[in-house]
Amino acid sequence: MPKTISAAKVTAEVVAVHECIVLTTPLKGAPVFSEVAFAGGAKGIVWQIDADGLEILLLSNQTVRAGELVSLQSKEISLPVGKGIVGRVIDPLGKPLDGKGYIASTTDAPYFRSAPNFQQRDDLNEQLITGVSYVDTLLPIVKGQRIAIMGDSKSGKTSFMTQVAIAQAKSGKSVVYVLIAKRRIEVNRLVEVFKHAGVMQHITLVVTVAGESLPLGVLAPYAGCAVAEYFWSQKKDVVVLYDDFSNFAKLYREMSLLLRNNAGREAYPGDMFHVQSALLERAGKLKATGFSQTILVAGATPNNDLTGYQSTSLISMTDGQIVFDTEVLRRGVMPAININLSVSRIGGRSQNPTMQQLSAKIMQELSNYRSAEEYTRFSDQMSDYAQQELAVGHQLTEVLSQEPNDFFSLPQQRAIIEVVLEQEGKGQLDIEKLKKTVQKKLPIHKPQSDDAVTSLIAKILKEGV
Repeated sequence: MPKTISAAKVTAEVVAVHECIVLTTPLKGAPVFSEVAFAGGAKGIVWQIDADGLEILLLSNQTVRAGELVSLQSKEISLPVGKGIVGRVIDPLGKPLDGKGYIASTTDAPYFRSAPNFQQRDDLNEQLITGVSYVDTLLPIVKGQRIAIMGDSKSGKTSFMTQVAIAQAKSGKSVVYVLIAKRRIEVNRLVEVFKHAGVMQHITLVVTVAGESLPLGVLAPYAGCAVAEYFWSQKKDVVVLYDDFSNFAKLYREMSLLLRNNAGREAYPGDMFHVQSALLERAGKLKATGFSQTILVAGATPNNDLTGYQSTSLISMTDGQIVFDTEVLRRGVMPAININLSVSRIGGRSQNPTMQQLSAKIMQELSNYRSAEEYTRFSDQMSDYAQQELAVGHQLTEVLSQEPNDFFSLPQQRAIIEVVLEQEGKGQLDIEKLKKTVQKKLPIHKPQSDDAVTSLIAKILKEGV
């Protein structure tokens, strides 16, 4: 008998193999999500239990044949984790993909774990600073929040999530970035961006490439969450980024069809919503430690359509959405966020009174700006008030526009925006020069008091930039 299976172990027999699905006879003591080993050396995970036996997903490339024996290895499949996993690129089984050799592990983290219950959670009230002015002022993200990043292909979703990952890594948080069924060139490009920003050593990348193992693609977000929860248990704030859940849903649908499960809307299985929401519910803030796990999850909206099954599901299971729009991008605005469709349902509670008032004023000015723009379509004669609203709105739009490699602290954002609002569109204002002046006077790496910010605003209004 092969060494992988002891004669004393309880075993089952392989009945049939269909692509990555293995059907076996019943195996005593093997629950769903348990890890099994085949006599030929292959590994698998029990995914479904039927009256006739088990349906197992293959997790390795070894060939499995009918009649082969299979035994229970562990009642709960887990991922080897430890401090050595930071700065590495791994697959969903924890194997290194970056060519840097073996990863030393100190413990195992289960892939499938229940979310913290109500009694274990604390209120979410601390803002997660992204460094992106548009988001931090108008759509603030809260530590422990689940927020959807929606948009069509090439609308800027990944660029924004990359910005967030870099900002959080620089601020000392643990960052786990999960790439699901992406092209290899996209994976390599993201690694280079993180290296160039000097943060790769603080980020863990969990990667599956398009066209590779279907079960590994399905397991990828669970692996990312397992890594994140390890850091969370070590009393660290964690940010998890899933890029993206549309690919995960397609892989899960394909696997469910292979398993002959009943198909529902758009051929997705009936448990699709439960599977995704259960993953996202693992975000939160722990009352016992005060540390949080924040989840940003990307979702595709082909042709900017938010009414699709996956889009509406993702929006309904998160605490808000930031919607990227290709129409906004065509107007030259970056980040290309559609403010009318975006919302952070709990973001306001994380802002201080000054930023809350500033946010409300920006929204009002942008609304007036859009109204003034509409008016100019029907008349070439404008009142002084309309011209002023156009000037302020144009300047605010320029202030909120930001390249992917630019970052602004909250004091910097406040100073720049208040200068624009206080000027009320009177006279010319060089926004780029204003940004550089504020960045120089209020360094991002140094804490700034409210008095220092107020003093700089007064000085710029009096002396100019």
